[in-house]
Amino acid sequence: MKPTYNGFEAKKANNYTELPPVGAYIAEIKNAEEIDIQMNGVERKAIEVFLDIAEGDYKGRYMAVWQDRKERFGDKVTYNGSFKLIPPIDGDDDWRKRVFESNLWCVQESNPGYAWDWDEKKLKGKKVGINLRAKLYEYEKDGEWHNAETTEIGKFETVADVKSGKCKPMRERNTRKHENEVASTDGSNFTEVSGKSVDVPW
Repeated sequence: MKPTYNGFEAKKANNYTELPPVGAYIAEIKNAEEIDIQMNGVERKAIEVFLDIAEGDYKGRYMAVWQDRKERFGDKVTYNGSFKLIPPIDGDDDWRKRVFESNLWCVQESNPGYAWDWDEKKLKGKKVGINLRAKLYEYEKDGEWHNAETTEIGKFETVADVKSGKCKPMRERNTRKHENEVASTDGSNFTEVSGKSVDVPW
């Protein structure tokens, strides 16, 4: 047949930079800052830790995703390579204390000579393992709910455990609330813009 339009170029339909898949990776902490959060209606302090993958095939991937989205969506984009450390307060259950201390223990074990001293700025430049889990979510479009899936940092690991393959896969996190109202489950080409809107590089 004769060409029907000018400028034909054979290319993949979705050329967007994708987030790293489920698994464990060695990462570097790029920045950390104290933030205010709401938990059960109560204002709390937390530490927002920003990371990027430091080794392997996905090295620098979170920054690459951020740059790709900035080109497509403009300045108001989010950085997905973030993780919140939530310090427990008096009255919290032991589980919250164990989670906080376990994550920081992974940072200490991965950086000989470093010890947590409640100065979050000293986390910058430290190496740590990150365990990515699947996150099931939904988005509304044209009055309908659609299912989609992404990945997120679920917890810290030691660098040694990542290198030795000892990290166990994490259970997926399901945040969907309209399972019976979803008209479409094809979210394969929809990328969730989640995380924190920041001005990077650091």
